Amino acid sequence: MRRRMFLRGAGGVAVALPFLESLRRRGAARAAGPGGARLIVFFTCNGVNMETFFPATPGPLTEDSLMESALQPLTAYADKLLVPRGMHMVPKGWGHDPGTAGNDHAMGMGHKLTAQALDPDTLFARGVSVDQFAAARLNDDGRPSLTLSVGWRHTNWLGHISYAGPGMPVTPEGNPWLTYQDLMGLGGLDEQAKQRIAVRRQSVLDLVEDEFKALKAKNLGQADRIKLEMHADSIRDLELDMLGNGLVACALDPARAAEIEAVDPDSVLLDAQFKTIGRMQLDILAMAIACGATRVGTIQWGSGSGGPIYRWDGMDHEYNHHKLSHGNTEDDDSGDEVPGHLDMLTQIDRWHAEQFKYLLDRLSAYEEGDGTVLNRSAVVWMNELSDGKVHSYIDLPLVIAGGADGYLKQGHYLDLLDGQDPWDLPYPHNRLLITLLNAVGCADDDGGPVTKFGSSGLDEGEYAELRA
Repeated sequence: MRRRMFLRGAGGVAVALPFLESLRRRGAARAAGPGGARLIVFFTCNGVNMETFFPATPGPLTEDSLMESALQPLTAYADKLLVPRGMHMVPKGWGHDPGTAGNDHAMGMGHKLTAQALDPDTLFARGVSVDQFAAARLNDDGRPSLTLSVGWRHTNWLGHISYAGPGMPVTPEGNPWLTYQDLMGLGGLDEQAKQRIAVRRQSVLDLVEDEFKALKAKNLGQADRIKLEMHADSIRDLELDMLGNGLVACALDPARAAEIEAVDPDSVLLDAQFKTIGRMQLDILAMAIACGATRVGTIQWGSGSGGPIYRWDGMDHEYNHHKLSHGNTEDDDSGDEVPGHLDMLTQIDRWHAEQFKYLLDRLSAYEEGDGTVLNRSAVVWMNELSDGKVHSYIDLPLVIAGGADGYLKQGHYLDLLDGQDPWDLPYPHNRLLITLLNAVGCADDDGGPVTKFGSSGLDEGEYAELRA
């Protein structure tokens, strides 16, 4: 995967460059242009209450059909949702596939976006994840997917869902202020450089003037020269909307950016900050998608075999998410049953649905052409497991919003099984990943549609049932 190129000037200022054909390595694929459909993964952990997660009956989604389910907060988006039911994870859980490694939580985290088995030595996935695969093809300079997290997470395989390649986990950023600075291309500024930008309104480009001159002196083609000038012009345009603290805003309101900056970095992983940090990350994610900083992003809530203790928005739980998913007071099931744990799981599922709605609200607030950014996106809510108590990998809870500019069916709860035994395992989830890649315009190496993704030997092709 291509690495993004930067110019570094006075005070350590880093300015990202567009992808220049004249400087690319031989054999590198040309990235797709900016704009177009987007892919966003909203990932939650530990499973759901399968008794209340889905709507009551398959068919068209309405406010009434969603009302009694955990998806009730999404009623305003009933006509923009696709809820496909009956898929199973591949490679399979419970060690049912030869060559798989790791426990069920490790598989649930590592398999979902890669459809690849875990390396038995490291327990990291053996292949690229769907978000990074898409980003390399869709982002105009091949930059990686924007990869975010909320709350405390394990630093090992249980804390990673995104992979740049085999055994190459991408660590998500959990601090929204660091996320925001990096998106603006101003990460790592020292105080002197900040002062020069904020007080004197000196252009970021002025701080890397010598480096730009040196780059222009290279044997660039005419197209690259034009691209470089256009990139410089776009940076200057952004600088017309400078914040009081001197950092460039893409679209966030200055007051919101100030709130993000004011967060104590030592508190971002605390349970008490889970909702606050999550909403900030969602604001930044939606902004980055809307303003073209990236066409692909993921946000991971909590951690496999972990998660916060939910004590806000009407919840006052005693045990963390993982314990409640097992209904036990101990992580290893050696304790007592937690009375009412299924109701608590439904509360958590519904709260996650509220956060999903918040993301959809933010994407809908950005108008684009005759629609919104949401209309041109495929926003998929995925979960580590289905029934967390038994670490189930079948009948995965999935919600897709946005339709990817008309590619995907919307306003429907689709029971793929339609009476089939889910243990016949007819619907592997790697084909969902293939469908999503094609929905957002990714091409295979030969320039045609994507037909394979994940481990060799898996079923190929997308799901026609999900097409509009």
